[in-house]
Amino acid sequence: MNSAAPSSPNATPAAAAGASPERPAEAGGQPSHDMPSRQLDGDRIRSALAATCRDWQVDVVETTGSTNLDLLARLRQDTSCAPMVRVAMRQTGGRGQRGRAWQSVPGDSLTFSLAYVMPGGPADLAGLSLATGVAVVEGLSDLPLTAPHALGLKWPNDVLLRGGKLAGILIETIPAGPGHIGVVIGIGVNLRRAADVAARIDHAAPSDGSVTSSAAVPATPPAALESVLADPDMSSVLIALAPRLAAMLNRFAEQGFGVFRDDWEAMHAYGGAPIRVIENGRDLLQGVALGVDSQGCLRVATHTGERTVSSGEVSVRLLDASGTPGAERGHR
Repeated sequence: MNSAAPSSPNATPAAAAGASPERPAEAGGQPSHDMPSRQLDGDRIRSALAATCRDWQVDVVETTGSTNLDLLARLRQDTSCAPMVRVAMRQTGGRGQRGRAWQSVPGDSLTFSLAYVMPGGPADLAGLSLATGVAVVEGLSDLPLTAPHALGLKWPNDVLLRGGKLAGILIETIPAGPGHIGVVIGIGVNLRRAADVAARIDHAAPSDGSVTSSAAVPATPPAALESVLADPDMSSVLIALAPRLAAMLNRFAEQGFGVFRDDWEAMHAYGGAPIRVIENGRDLLQGVALGVDSQGCLRVATHTGERTVSSGEVSVRLLDASGTPGAERGHR
């Protein structure tokens, strides 16, 4: 499976640099919100990550169009900028899977991207989005959560909390010279106000202008970290996630997805559950979710035998015992 999508042909370097001016988010600057937990403390983030993410550049800004597009543009200009993490208090053009705009409000969500140069080509990235999910769950579990067992993973790109979507992952790639590929991983984590996120999703259209059938494919309801962590601090969450992600990328570059497979299956929120796999608003197949293979493809037991699903452009939803779409469930 290769769920890493090539960067959009419309994402030109000029557009990728961000349509809105950038303002560094420094300690002592004019805050966007009154509560420190709803701000990015640039000095604190850089100091912490200097110790835990050695050799990584850390870029903290107040506003940009898209941290993913920013880093794709940097890689086009000079691949030696990687590894790099870039976090913004506000993204005016943040994107999710299948062209959807990422619904976020400054202080209520954490949005950031990482740039890394991998050996090999697109085929060598099979399972990277799943390994990223493992690292996100591990990083969040390093925080003092009241219910870390409520975290789980939904194939291939979502982190769940009690069955609701807590975080999303978007991976984009560009060529990075002979034998190498540039990877940009965008991550958005809901920190607060899950109900507000749900309302924005209900009224949002895909950023690419496409139309999907919400009736045929009801969205996984959002979740927010505040339900298991009192007053989640933006800077603390990033400081917990970045080292886990950096270590994952180093290990993936050397060993691929296979070394993450057992951990992913242990975190699989739908393991052993009846599911429907949906493509373009229609059921592709129904069956029982098993696990994943060595390439990160989803294994599904159907009445005609085991099937594997390799496309990251499909959606997976739970079925209840009667074979109709059911409520999402959490890990373990």
